Amino acid sequence: MDSVLYPGTLNEVLNLVLALVLGAAIGAERQFRMHPAGLHTNSLVSLGSAAFVMVSVLTHQQADMTRVAAQVVSGVGFLCAGVIWHEGVTVRGLNTAATVWCSAAVGVLAGLGFRSMAVIMALTVLAANIVLHYLERITSFSKWHE
Repeated sequence: MDSVLYPGTLNEVLNLVLALVLGAAIGAERQFRMHPAGLHTNSLVSLGSAAFVMVSVLTHQQADMTRVAAQVVSGVGFLCAGVIWHEGVTVRGLNTAATVWCSAAVGVLAGLGFRSMAVIMALTVLAANIVLHYLERITSFSKWHE
C-alpha cells in the first residue's frame, strides 16, 4: 500500500482545501441572508464533491471521471430537493437549491485540479446571488423571489 504522503499529496490537499474554502464563501452569503443551506451545507457539498471526483482520479479510473461527476450532480440534486418547499402558490428555496448545486460544481472543478475555474465559478455564483438579488428588488421582478 502506498504511503499517505506521496509527492502529489500536497496537490490533492490543496484541491480539497480550495473546495472547502470556496464552498464556505458561497455558503457564507446564504447564511448572511438567513437562507437554509448556508455555510456548513455548501462547504460540505463542495468538499464532498471534490473528494468523490478525486477518488476516480487517484485510483486511475480515468474513464469513470465523467460518471462520478454525473453521479455527484444527481446526488446533489436529490439533496437540493430538501430545501425546496411550497407555501400556497409560492415555491421557496429554488435559489438556495441552485446555489448548493453550484457549490457541487465548484467542488468538482477543484477536485479535478481546475483551481482557476473553481475560483471563477465561485466568484460568479457569489456575484449572481448578490447582484441579481438587488436587481430583482429594484426591477420588482421579485414575485417569485426566494
